[in-house]
Amino acid sequence: MTWKERLKMALGEEVVRDDPHHLEGYARDSSDAPAVVPEAVIHPRNAEEVVKAVNILREYRIPITPRGSGTSLSGGAVPHPGGVVIAFDRMARIKEINADDLLAVVEPGVITGDLHRAVEEMNLFYPPDPASLETCTVGGNVAENAGGPRALKYGTTKHYVLELEVVTATGERVKVGKRTKKWVVGYDLPSLFTGSEGTLGIITEVALRLLPRPPKRFTLLAAFPDEVSAGRTVSEMVRRGLLPAALEFVDHKCIEAVGEKIAPFLPKGTGSFLLVEYDGFGPEFEAQVEITYEIASRNGSLELLAAEDESTRRRLWEARRGVLPALEGLGYAIRHEDVVVPRSRIPDLIAHTEEVERKVGVKLASFGHAGDGNIHVNVLYEPGQEEKMERAVNMVVEKVWELGGTSAGEHGIGTLKRELMRRELPPFVYTLLKDVKALFDPDGILNPHVMFLP
Repeated sequence: MTWKERLKMALGEEVVRDDPHHLEGYARDSSDAPAVVPEAVIHPRNAEEVVKAVNILREYRIPITPRGSGTSLSGGAVPHPGGVVIAFDRMARIKEINADDLLAVVEPGVITGDLHRAVEEMNLFYPPDPASLETCTVGGNVAENAGGPRALKYGTTKHYVLELEVVTATGERVKVGKRTKKWVVGYDLPSLFTGSEGTLGIITEVALRLLPRPPKRFTLLAAFPDEVSAGRTVSEMVRRGLLPAALEFVDHKCIEAVGEKIAPFLPKGTGSFLLVEYDGFGPEFEAQVEITYEIASRNGSLELLAAEDESTRRRLWEARRGVLPALEGLGYAIRHEDVVVPRSRIPDLIAHTEEVERKVGVKLASFGHAGDGNIHVNVLYEPGQEEKMERAVNMVVEKVWELGGTSAGEHGIGTLKRELMRRELPPFVYTLLKDVKALFDPDGILNPHVMFLP
């Protein structure tokens, strides 16, 4: 009996799919990584079925790729050749929202935006807000340690993970962490699994910390003639002690390419814009807004657009969240780089991307989270320009390292950034991480092609 036959016998043919048309839908993710058609796709309905699948697959050393909705921008959801995908579309229940203890318990396939709406109905707040929040899943967010615009004030996914249920590579179903705000009994395994990209275990349940919903919110879009003016504004805001919920940045290349599609209301001559959002309480909240107006005006803002109502707020946010979909609509292949530099060096990074564009001959467009220096540098290239694209990526990342930054902020390593990870980490640390992977996954079946080079 083959391993596929055993899987179908144990789980049922409605759970284990291997028809070619179905498999094709799981061959790629949202990155430009080459497609790989899996041998089978498993759609478990509960953790017990995940355990059964893992125990069969490990006998045959079949590589396993856990998958949420495939929104990875680093190739992390592309299956290993000869491997299977475990897709969590059928494990998408919000099991509990507890207002007294400020926590939610969810299955990994829950869409992040759905969780936001569910907790907000109870006047609660789950801060992590990746750009793909209407399609990405909580399990994928945990696997990637996803961030988003609100990371400046509220942190990333790892700051909200209390407890995880995980199926290990040896078929054990275990819980790590506690559903309490404080917990120091042993190593912090929830944090180790968070951001591990499916290489250490398969997440089957997540307990998340919630916050009370902030009662006030104010959103402002500030248009500037160039990135230097915007960068000075960001630096001064931080120096003055301001802490917005979000502080987003878009460069002139994005505006030139898709400005009319995402923000036709921008004034003529706009070379960059910042989207600033505050949330909070009372006089302190209002004072921060006033100081932001003062700083932006002094640094040469062309126009300040404020959201007086929710529909205007959504329109301003669409100007930021719409950048990537609009760039993708131009028809280029895109390599999504996810670098982080000190906030004060953002203008230096943007100036360097222009130099790279001139020298290499591919287009670069940048946007991202100015508040924490996490800038998404997008290399737009035509078929046949793959070598130019790789050269552009290397030139950008080498500059990022020179500026004291890192090559990956929130999109993970996946399959596309493995060489960059090896180059960035000291050899001892890189080897230590590989040893950790081997300890958790002795047979090397959990995403064996992700993060580490062969």
